[in-house]
Amino acid sequence: MSIPDFATSYQHWFGPATFLRCPYQSDFQATDIGLVGVPHCGGNPIEHMQYLGPRGIRNRSMGYNRTHREFGLYPFELARIRDLGDVPLPRSLNPDLTAADIQAFFEKVYGAGILPVSIGGDHSITGPILRAARATRFHEPLALIHFDSHNDAIKPSLGTDNHAGPFRFATEEGIIDPKHTIQIGLRGHLGDRHMDDWPKENFAEFITTESFLKLGPESVLKKARAVVGDRPTYLTFDLDVIDPSEAPGVADPELNGLRLREILQVIHGFRGLNLIGADIVCYCPPLDNPSQITAITGSMLMFEFVTLIAERFAVKG
Repeated sequence: MSIPDFATSYQHWFGPATFLRCPYQSDFQATDIGLVGVPHCGGNPIEHMQYLGPRGIRNRSMGYNRTHREFGLYPFELARIRDLGDVPLPRSLNPDLTAADIQAFFEKVYGAGILPVSIGGDHSITGPILRAARATRFHEPLALIHFDSHNDAIKPSLGTDNHAGPFRFATEEGIIDPKHTIQIGLRGHLGDRHMDDWPKENFAEFITTESFLKLGPESVLKKARAVVGDRPTYLTFDLDVIDPSEAPGVADPELNGLRLREILQVIHGFRGLNLIGADIVCYCPPLDNPSQITAITGSMLMFEFVTLIAERFAVKG
């Protein structure tokens, strides 16, 4: 990297915006890890600003640092990492048709041998991504690590099967294996006292924020690694799992959440897991604070996930 390139690499406002300043590769060629925007918010009945999330994180991720300090890794040397653009959503006013469009796009991604790291959009985007992974590349139900303050495992409602509750139908359709699924960071008062019954009864681990704080990050990490083992594992991260003092720009904020420092202790322990994709969802740029701290957090998490997948990719060759 030349001196001018090095200098401008820290300037998030310089040059055309791509995720992590990666080359734009719309034809899916020469790509190992694909960064994808999914600007959809048809699955959340409360806030409808998540479609702006990919653009907001593209802008801030442009200046993000290039080498992982704790791991000592430069992921862009380990794998070919490209921005694949946004999923085309010509039927965005219909959540069910949009889910089909998202699935079709990610079937092409997985079919090309690419592992995606995606920015939503609301949490309804995860369902069709999981469907695409299972349909095209993986022949057994996937393991799942899910960070969220909500379980997103309720029945179809409000006239659509594709709301922000993908983990119930993903279980029922055999896309994910509930015995190899862990949810982390759940909190907040319930609209109905039975809302958490189904995931508690079906998933291997259901770790509330209160339980996380009692157990500590190391114990939570051990539980997560025990649940997923070496199975193909998808990692999905709702930014509202973080306390809103650190991530205010989210669709459904819940007070008294986990701190980013605690979460990163767990994520850094995911080195070596067989991650086959990841997403970060529910960023609402208009709700962020003036310093855009939530966008910076989303950018950092994207870099974390990319580094984890790139390291595993390099080891496997």
